[in-house]
Amino acid sequence: KIEQALKSGQSVVVQVTKDPVGHKGARLTSQISLPGRFMVYVPDGGSAGISRKLPDTERARLKAILKRVTPEDAGVIIRTAAEGATEEELSADVQRLQAEWEAIQRKAAKASPPALLHGEPDLVIRVVRDIFNEDFTSLVVQGTEEWDRIESYLGDVAPDLTSRLVKHIG
Repeated sequence: KIEQALKSGQSVVVQVTKDPVGHKGARLTSQISLPGRFMVYVPDGGSAGISRKLPDTERARLKAILKRVTPEDAGVIIRTAAEGATEEELSADVQRLQAEWEAIQRKAAKASPPALLHGEPDLVIRVVRDIFNEDFTSLVVQGTEEWDRIESYLGDVAPDLTSRLVKHIG
């Protein structure tokens, strides 16, 4: 029973998995996951999963890399976008997501519940994170604000792709 697992007034970090609809409240989980460019980081995981859409040889290569770059107390789920990713790229993704989780934990320690500790980035950044890769020759961006956000994000996550950004003028 929930009464045995939690005490009244106890703080719990949860993730919203489904927004509230109509009279139903939001669906929550205590299993936190943070999406990255090549993987989904599961802080209290401990196991690794690899997309079934990848060929067996690539899955084996990624599995070997994961053993070296994944922290013992965390797990990762490798996305299809990781196909061909280098060990350095995967390691950088893990480190960035681990730092993001540590920042969330620091906020949780200081916050008075209920509090938003972390939110999904806006649509522009999600599209760049999930879709924009080496297969694209360029990404044309209109608007100074969007340009600054995308350039900053790529500078942190995929500096090699920043040269493919083109600012639309006119």
